[in-house]
Amino acid sequence: MNELPRTQTASPTANADIAVPLERGISRRQALLAAAMVGPALFETSEPDFAAEADRLTDLAQLTFWDRGAGMYRAPVAGAETVPSDPLHDRGYVLWPSIEMLHALVEGEMARPGRYRRAIAEVYDGLEKYRNSDARAYNAWLDFPGNVDRYYDDNAIVARVLVKAHRVTRERRYLDRARDVLDGFVRRGWDPGGKPGGMQWGVDPSKQGTGDRAACSTSMAALAALELALDGCDVRRGVAWAGALMDWLVERLLDSDKLVNDALEPPDWRVRRVKWTYNTGMAIHAHVLLWRLTHSRSRLDTARAMGDAAMDRKGRMYDGLVKDPEKNHWFDTSFFVPYLADGLVELSRATRDSRYAAEVRRNARYAFERLRDPADGLYFRNWRLWRIDRARHEAWRTLTGGTHPLEPDWDERSKAPAALKLPEASRPVAKTLLANAGMARLFRIAARARAA
Repeated sequence: MNELPRTQTASPTANADIAVPLERGISRRQALLAAAMVGPALFETSEPDFAAEADRLTDLAQLTFWDRGAGMYRAPVAGAETVPSDPLHDRGYVLWPSIEMLHALVEGEMARPGRYRRAIAEVYDGLEKYRNSDARAYNAWLDFPGNVDRYYDDNAIVARVLVKAHRVTRERRYLDRARDVLDGFVRRGWDPGGKPGGMQWGVDPSKQGTGDRAACSTSMAALAALELALDGCDVRRGVAWAGALMDWLVERLLDSDKLVNDALEPPDWRVRRVKWTYNTGMAIHAHVLLWRLTHSRSRLDTARAMGDAAMDRKGRMYDGLVKDPEKNHWFDTSFFVPYLADGLVELSRATRDSRYAAEVRRNARYAFERLRDPADGLYFRNWRLWRIDRARHEAWRTLTGGTHPLEPDWDERSKAPAALKLPEASRPVAKTLLANAGMARLFRIAARARAA
């Protein structure tokens, strides 16, 4: 890896069943190199083996970022989503990337029964240090007296992922916690009055934007309730609430181009007309699940309209600097794109229209070929190559004929003190848990897309 060396010496892996068993005397460096190099032959096939890449990357990300001694995910170098702290927790990741990696492990367990069960349990136990039992919720960072930095979308993700964890492991504690988080905390973020309505983003008034009525919290709450309903829990109440959430989103945040705007902003509740891939993807997914549970044709029609808009290569989901549609791909980040891919695969299954799954595979192939760093086997964050580094910028120019200059992404770079003294474009790239958890999920979804 090209980052600064890790300073702590805790055992690096939570899972004895992953592809690189350190317990047999292999050093950490040997294990990382082996995991990074597994699979170069995949590039020789006409289409990548997405399932194999999902396995390799899930293993490598868990090996790279999980610190068993601290019981949390920690970065080898300070970077995006990490927090400076005491020696044991320094460079630890906040809740969001941690739960996204748990999501990758759960989806890995669905595809490879028994492979990630131990890691799921260990990560779940580690996340207890983020939980506030009185609030019945998880904080964005470790729990301590006075910490009220909690978000409804984060906790809805927790609930959804734990329902899925119960589905694949049958461990009751996951389901019980999912229901407790959803009923005890997430539902409190819903404004049923309609003025403006929607789901609030967070609870800490000192944090910017927490009063927003956000698409992410609205759709993720709906997905959590629907996952529970699919498992036979609170079916009528969950479906009714998810329907109300999606009705509000369509009325207040769905734009005329059938893509989802980001939020309503207080105090006058203006629409923030930013369009991220995950907001539209989650809304598609939620409408498909509502159709499955209610057989409402209008739900499927709405999902299809959003899906068609999300595949318009001249639309807002794609890089506006690329003029050739055949060379254009989703513009967003490695952790948002999987939600759009997931929604489109579910839409493809529901409609039996293979176009949606094919576009997922096309974009996953782009990521596989362009966003993987051969130096360490990990993936970059930004899907716009002109936002990463000079090498990727030159590759983008060659691929697209574009002339836009390099615009280094701050979040793609090391936040170590020595790095911060350098010009931004010269700072070393720091691979992140959030990006690689997202990419592991994307390849798992792309593998399912073949059957859609």
